[in-house]
Amino acid sequence: MLESIVTAVKKLEEKKVIKLVRYAVKEGASQMQIIESVQAGLDEVGKYFETGRYGVTDLMMAGIIFEEILKLDCLKLEKENPEEAIGTILLCTIECDLHDIGKSIFKSAALMSGFKVIDLGIDISPEKIVAETKKSHPDVIAISSIMANGVKYMKETNELLVKENLRDEVKIILGGLSTHKDAVEYVGADAFTKDVYEGVNLCKEWMEGGVSHKL
Repeated sequence: MLESIVTAVKKLEEKKVIKLVRYAVKEGASQMQIIESVQAGLDEVGKYFETGRYGVTDLMMAGIIFEEILKLDCLKLEKENPEEAIGTILLCTIECDLHDIGKSIFKSAALMSGFKVIDLGIDISPEKIVAETKKSHPDVIAISSIMANGVKYMKETNELLVKENLRDEVKIILGGLSTHKDAVEYVGADAFTKDVYEGVNLCKEWMEGGVSHKL
């Protein structure tokens, strides 16, 4: 069943995905199992986009499918930002990248884990990230990109944070197909992840470890 969800997402079969998710819930699958299956399918969509098999409209369709899944009453994945959050995450897709899927999944997982999430959206410049950091003082900055040139804007973001004496106040985690260990070193970030729950759990460890400037 879960593998069928992966395949249906990969093929952008919206009605079939919704039907399979509802059935999986009925059969006792957990929220995490379902979202991990959806994520696996979306990862395949991202790979198709990278190789040119899918275009921007296909990415948008994948995003729509995920948003429809979030709205299902049987899942009730999204929570409002909690009054007493365990930490604040500033979230965005970096400049020149319109990819929204991974960011949306990360946001949902972070909200379910008790974080307050400030979602700046897509195609966000380093200057805007720094301006919001000054305003909101987040504990973590989470930046997503599937485009190869996104890494240079991530590096610019880190350099601006250093210049403004803000870097020591936050942790930076990178996500998306363009990120890897070497990218973390190049950018000057703290970590990267290709798995939503791994990334959110790392953010939780940072909060529990007292790394936040506000804890």
